[in-house]
Order: sequence, then structure tokens, then C-alpha cells
Amino acid sequence: MGRMQFKWIIAILSVNVCVAACLGQYRVLKGKTDPGDFADCFPKTPARICLGTAGEAHCYAPPSDKDYIFGLAPKATPVGQLGGHELTLFTAMFSGCGSGTLTHFSLLTIRDGEFVNLLPKVELTNQSEYKLWSLPQFSSLPVLVTADFIWDFEAMQKSNYTKETHFAPHRYRVKAYIYDAKSGQYFQKVNYETTKKYPGLDDADEIRVLDAEKAVILAKLEQNQTN
Repeated sequence: MGRMQFKWIIAILSVNVCVAACLGQYRVLKGKTDPGDFADCFPKTPARICLGTAGEAHCYAPPSDKDYIFGLAPKATPVGQLGGHELTLFTAMFSGCGSGTLTHFSLLTIRDGEFVNLLPKVELTNQSEYKLWSLPQFSSLPVLVTADFIWDFEAMQKSNYTKETHFAPHRYRVKAYIYDAKSGQYFQKVNYETTKKYPGLDDADEIRVLDAEKAVILAKLEQNQTN
């Protein structure tokens, strides 16, 4: 094989690698579960998202420990662009085979050929809601807003398990995360409890909190920006 032909092949391979990374070409891999697990739950390894069409050299997995392994229902969704790379929302779920689940959220970009998570620790139960809002007055990147239920478990115990059960109406913890261009990371900018209770999954097909709380969230973001 001639030297020019060899260089041409190397150039083509380099272009293909760049295309895979620059266009956000990736694979989403579910975590492993033991055969015969009820409803295929209780993951043993975390889910991953890997760059390219093959291999496992450039993968990201949500942080996990012996108690919470986020290996189920992984999903990757393009949500924007940052520095010429795709910004990807990656979620993966933990299940203990009960009525509750916990989902880990990552907002990923690519730096030096590897996935990097821009979010602090964000984990939501299955009785929660999240949205990505376009709020150019606060950030050029999507603003992540979340609402997760607050369960007064002691009150339920005192009432002999008749009040505020798992999927009953609850107050919610609302948070908002905004991208900081100087640090290249997202930071939590809003954190408060709702004053009213919202229907839980006993009374609703899905949790609906954030649109009703949007005016409060925007006011708190505005206040935070001026302080």
C-alpha cells in the first residue's frame, strides 16, 4: 500500500471519529439485572451512554453506590448545543422492586472526547415533574426545573397510616438549575417548598406542579439575579 493511500485512509478514519463525536452519535446501554428478577428490576450495574457506534472506551455512567444503582430505563434526549457539541439529557432509573423509583439526571456535553456532566446531583422520585424551559433572560441554555413530592411520613404514622399516604396530595420541593458560562457548569438557583398541596398519583395520571408554580419560579430567579 502506498504512503499517500495510507494517509488517505487515516484521514477518512479521523473524519469518521470526528463525525461520531461532533454529531452526538452515541449508544445507550441498559444496566444488567439478574435473570428472573421480578419485572426485570433491581439493577446490578449502572446504565451507560457511549460515544460512537461500537466499543466502550468513551462511556458515561451515572454515579452509583451499593444502595442506588441507576441502571434501568436509560434515555438520552438532545436538548441544545454547547460549544459546537450536542447537549444531551441522560436519565437512568433505580428500582428496588417496590412502588417507588428514583431517577438520576445528567446534562452531558463532550470535552476532550469524553462525556462530562454539567449538573450537580439531581435525583427525582417517580412522583415528580421536570421541565426544560427556554428562558433567554436568564440563560442561553435550557433551564432545568424540577418538583418532587415532600412526604410527611411521621404525620402518616401518627394518623395510623390514614393521612398523606405515598400517592396522596403533597407539597412539593421546587428547584431550578441554570448554566454558568464562567464555570461551564449548572448551579441550583431556586429551592423552595410549595405553599399548597398538589394531587399525587392516586388522583392524577402524572404530576403537574411546575406550570402552576411558574410565576413564583420566575420571580425567584429574577430576585436571585439582582442579588
